[in-house]
This record gives sequence, structure tokens and C-alpha cells, in this order.
Amino acid sequence: MRSFSATARQVTLAGIVAAVAVLGLATPAHAHNYYVDSTPSENDVLTNLPDEFVVTTNDNLLDLGAGNGGFLLETVGPDGLYYGDGCVTVSGPSVTTTAAVGPPGAYTLNWQVVSTDGHTESGVVPFTWQPPADYVATSTGSTSPPNCGGTAVAQAATPAPDASSESNTDILWIGGAILAVAVAGIATFLLLGRKKST
Repeated sequence: MRSFSATARQVTLAGIVAAVAVLGLATPAHAHNYYVDSTPSENDVLTNLPDEFVVTTNDNLLDLGAGNGGFLLETVGPDGLYYGDGCVTVSGPSVTTTAAVGPPGAYTLNWQVVSTDGHTESGVVPFTWQPPADYVATSTGSTSPPNCGGTAVAQAATPAPDASSESNTDILWIGGAILAVAVAGIATFLLLGRKKST
């Protein structure tokens, strides 16, 4: 007859294997994109204007076709005005817009992209525009965000759930699964101990 300690070891091992399997299944695959690089880069000082402003993420984006609703690149100047036409192009992991600025000073490039799972991700890239003294601004600012001639709809995509609530749900699910495995292991251990004593 198999010894009680050998049986207990097997029950414990089975519990560990079950817990590892549950943890592997419980961890969701998050396909949300995140910021990797941009032109201008964060806190960059531009002395020459590039042809395009670009934000690049870690993976391909969801190309929504004409208008690219859900995507945006907004340039906001030191005067609080918006610069550019609001038209964006999605290419693989990057979103681009024609570069446009006004007077020298501190700017922000506000961005929003749509991951392939449909969630929106957004952020801000601060930069400084410091052109040569003889630079003549060719762009005029607007008090309202540009929308590419009425084709861009910034909130068309499904908004991402609150990251903290999603994380809390994951923790509760994993914790509950581990507790269930532990209870099952203890119950089995007690039942085997009771059988041995009778």
C-alpha cells in the first residue's frame, strides 16, 4: 500500500501543476500598442521643421481607411492654438501628419492611435520650436482642433477600459483560481488522512 507521505507529495505536486496551468490561462494577452518613438522626440528642440510629424508604436495599428477615425496627431503651440490640417496617415506601427507650427516656443504633439484589438491609446509629446531668426511662419493657428476637412473623428474607435480596473479584475480572477486549487488540495489531503486513520 502506498505510504501517506508519498500520496501527500503527489497531491501537492498535482496542486502546483494545476496552479501553474491556471495562472497560464488566467493571464490575458494584451495587444494594446504603446509609444516607442516619434518625430519630434520627447523634449526635442527643433531648429528645422521636418516634412512630417510621426508617432511610432510597438506594433501594427488598425488602419481604418478613409479618414482614419480614432487616430489623431494635434500640434498645439505656445499660443494655445492648433496647427496643421488634422489629416493623418496610418502605416504599419506609425501614424503621420504634415508638420506645421507657428511662432517659436513650447509645443505639444497630442496623439491617439487604435490598436489592432480596437482599443485606443494616447499620449503627449512635448517639444520646443526654435527656428532661425529669419524664419517666417507659414502656418496660421486655429482655436479648435483640425479635423481633416471634416473626415477625422477622434473618438470613433472603442475607448480602452480603465487600465487599473482591468488590472484589478485580472488579480481577482487569478487570486480566486489559486484559492480554488489550494482548497481542493487541502480537501484531498484531509480526505486521504481520514481514510488512513480509519
